[in-house]
Amino acid sequence: MSSLRLRMFSPLPVYLDEKAAGASLAPRPANLEGKVVGLLPNWRPAAVHLLKTIGALLEEKCRVKSVVMEPPVHVAPMTKGGKLLDGMRDQLDDLARRADVVIVASGD
Repeated sequence: MSSLRLRMFSPLPVYLDEKAAGASLAPRPANLEGKVVGLLPNWRPAAVHLLKTIGALLEEKCRVKSVVMEPPVHVAPMTKGGKLLDGMRDQLDDLARRADVVIVASGD
């Protein structure tokens, strides 16, 4: 029998000019049972498809309370000299109030 080896890397970017002193990652729940899972796609074409598939699997296998799909993120604020987060801060704050866990995806 052959075995499969898989190496996972975190896509978490670290922007040195935005990292607050003493900042850490948000606490992670032990499991997703009964949790509201937010899905946040970027602007790449396959991101929504990837997240819909992940959301369906989570509903089927992890007994989540619900899955919330946000509209895709757009890059307009960056083209005007701003940072991506500047144009979506309200959307992220709203999603953080509604979801216990958020999964972000990009895809092509």
